[in-house]
Amino acid sequence: MNFTSINEYFYKLYSSVLVILLTPIITFIALYLLPSETDTENLSLSQYGVLVTSMIFLIWISTFVLFNKKIKSARNGQGLREKLEKYFLLTIVRYIAFSLCSVLLAIAFFYLKHEIFTLLFVLQLIVAGVLWPFSSKVCNDLKLRGDEREMVYFKKDSF
Repeated sequence: MNFTSINEYFYKLYSSVLVILLTPIITFIALYLLPSETDTENLSLSQYGVLVTSMIFLIWISTFVLFNKKIKSARNGQGLREKLEKYFLLTIVRYIAFSLCSVLLAIAFFYLKHEIFTLLFVLQLIVAGVLWPFSSKVCNDLKLRGDEREMVYFKKDSF
């Protein structure tokens, strides 16, 4: 990723994450407003709902494990630029996984018409908001110290 300043880095990071999150939100709204022609008696919540929910929790857990495992290599990068570039990729992968889960929840809601999928979708958005890559979170995740921490935390370009 090319960036010339810390502000530009966060601008590109935030805009990329917002685009990734906007896709499932639009999908969910569109599927929520479409009339469903499926027979909900044939599709029971116990069979397909448990399968979809377990797939989503499996994706969530694997994403958290992958992020926590790979962030250690990002911390060992040479220089702030390399650390931030690795963090950018990890964050994009994390939010793509969240987006995939959200789309699965939207599709499950469309076919099964059960409120639990709406609740899980909102929970997914809350988790995405809690994990939002604010400058303080980037500093804490990368365990930045000294000048690097000050540059990222206050979005400075020089001292």
